[in-house]
This record gives sequence, structure tokens and C-alpha cells, in this order.
Amino acid sequence: MPPYSFGATMVAQYKSLSHVKIASTDEEREAIFRFRYRVYIEEMNQRPAHADHRRQQLCDPHDRSAVLFYIREGDEVVASVRRNFIDLADCPPGWCEAFALDRFAGFAAGALTVSSRFVIAHRLRHSTIAARLVAGAYRHSREAGVRFDFLLCRWYLIDLYEHLGYRRYLHNYRDPNEPVGLMTPMVCVPEDAEYLRSVGSPFARVADGFPNDITGGVWLFEQFPQLPEFSSVRSTPLEGRWSKLRQILGGPPEQIIRMLRGLSEVDAKALLKHAILHRVRVGRVILQPGDQLGALFIVVSGTVALDYPGNSDRPPNILSVGECFAAEGLLASCGATGQAVALSEVQLLILPEQTVVQTERKHPQTVCRLRTNLLQEPCGKFLSPVVLHPGKQQTNDRLH
Repeated sequence: MPPYSFGATMVAQYKSLSHVKIASTDEEREAIFRFRYRVYIEEMNQRPAHADHRRQQLCDPHDRSAVLFYIREGDEVVASVRRNFIDLADCPPGWCEAFALDRFAGFAAGALTVSSRFVIAHRLRHSTIAARLVAGAYRHSREAGVRFDFLLCRWYLIDLYEHLGYRRYLHNYRDPNEPVGLMTPMVCVPEDAEYLRSVGSPFARVADGFPNDITGGVWLFEQFPQLPEFSSVRSTPLEGRWSKLRQILGGPPEQIIRMLRGLSEVDAKALLKHAILHRVRVGRVILQPGDQLGALFIVVSGTVALDYPGNSDRPPNILSVGECFAAEGLLASCGATGQAVALSEVQLLILPEQTVVQTERKHPQTVCRLRTNLLQEPCGKFLSPVVLHPGKQQTNDRLH
């Protein structure tokens, strides 16, 4: 499962939406900035741009005009998400490029928003807090007349955001201010309750209290004809996804994917249950040294060059079907050690590290075999034994 769950028990908490606040004073906003700093820098050991280490706050220029939603427990902020209304006449160039906003120019002012900085306190990561926060933000979007809400998603969180009702609709984008590798643009059409219900989104229950309309979803499909290649994982049963993966690979995944060798089909299916197929265009830099990870990347079609700039001890590798990279996050709790570039159009199978950690609790022998196999992969065999930490995992409390 992804690191945050939005199941039925959480949906039942919508009666608590009044606990979701909007920051209206400098004191409230600064409390949110300190909370972000605590999670990003002190808990997750990240180095995001715009961190103010003297004041121990994390904010950036987008905060000046943002709506900041938050939840408190006592005097402590424990959850927050940011939303910016887009003015196409004065829009940050990065957003225009990432989300193809020129295609949305026909919509009225106030109809487009960008969500970001979704942060939950570590100790509440499996509580109802996350569901209450996003439900409150969704309700606000309906009350404000938002037609499209955009975000940039780290690949290992795609399944989670698809469950909420966001859709992949464009190819990947690298944010120069965030060392997290390529990200995928996603968009939610708040009024399209029919689509929300089709993916089991917890927003669908909130949507029942508003007039709903599928025209935004129909327009999106017409404008971005590549949408079918980004079909939600939850819209296809596991057997159908396994069959598709077998077809792409040209044989049984547990035999062709090297890190699965020695596993039965049943064990391999259980491990890959939440894995996502995702395309990368030729020439794109997938990862750079130091990028934060969060998933294993398995090549299921095409080729990827894995290089180690400045490290003459590690030769470059050309990865083909069945090979993986980015295992250093799982094996050594560190960022990317190499640069990965798509040499052709590539399909990757993205396996979240959190899924591996959760599988290990029920099936330790499966994950033991996986780790052994990963140490034989190009991304694992050069890691120093001193930094290998089997059984340890850095958990991300940020939903970027």
C-alpha cells in the first residue's frame, strides 16, 4: 500500500471537516512554515530550496498568494497543504510548461489551481488526518468553483493520487528547484463525480453535496488524447495488469525481471500489486546524483543509460528489459548515486519502496530474496557494505 491510505474508515471522518482551517494570520502561516521545516529538514533530512535555517521555516514565493489549509492538534500544526489560484496573465513559467496551461486559457479566472506542499506529521501518517485534510481542501475547491486542480507528483505516489481522483495527462517534468527526479503532471476535475466514483475516490462522497458535471472530464479527454495510456491502476484488476505486463515483457515477469528471480508467480504478483507502468520519452534525464528516491525503477521496454559522473570506479551501464535501477534508496537509505537517461522511449515499472517495506512484514523471505537479487544489479553491486541497511527504510511524510 502507498504511505497514506484513504479507506472507508477515513471517509467516515468527513463529519470532521470543520477541523480543517485556512491560515488567515501571519502567526498561522509561520506555524505552517515551521511545521514544514520540521518534517522536510529535521525528520526527512532533505535540503529543499528556500529553507530558512535561521528561523527554521520552509516557505517559497508561491506561499505569498497561496491558500494554506491546515489541521492542528492542540497548539501543534500536524497537517498542511497549499493551493494557488492561477492567473494565466501572470503565471510562473514553470507551471505554464509543466501543466500546458495555455491549453486551459478558455476557462474563467479562478477556475484553475495548483496544489502542493502536502505534509503530514509522521506519527499521524496512518490516522484520519490525511483524509480529513484533502477532503476539506476538495470541499473548498467546489465552493470556489475550481474546474481543474493540478499538481506535480513523484512517481511512487502516482497510485495514491490516482485513488484521490487525479489523472496523468502529460509526459514528465523536472522541477529545477526540487531534487526529486522527473515528476508527472496530474490534474483533478472536481466536478466530474462520475470519474471520482469510478476510481473509488473519497472525494466522491463530498461531491454528492454539489452539482456535478462530466463536461470538464470530456473536454480534458478531447484535448489530451494520450490520456488512455495513463489509465488509472485502480481501473484495471490485478490479473489484467499482470497479463499486460507479461505481454510487454514477452514472458513471465518473475522470470524476466531479474530482481524477481527465485520468486513464485504468486509472490511476484503480491510484491508488484501496487507497481505503476509509466512512460519516459527518449533523451529525458530520469535521475541525477543526489535525487531523492522512493521507488525502484524496472525497465520493461527500451533502454536506459546508467552513468556515474565523477566516479571512475563505477563503469557506465546500459540497462535493458528486466533490469532495474535506483535500488540504493531501499538498500542504503540514500539518494541516487548515478544518472539515469532514457536512450529510447522507455516503459518503467515503478515499485514504491514503501510497498517493499510493507511486504516484508508479511513475507520476509520474499523481500530477503529481492534484496539479494538487487545486490547483483548494477545499481546495487557497488554499494559499500558499510552503508547497507536491510530492514531499514526512510519513510516520506511529504506528498509532493
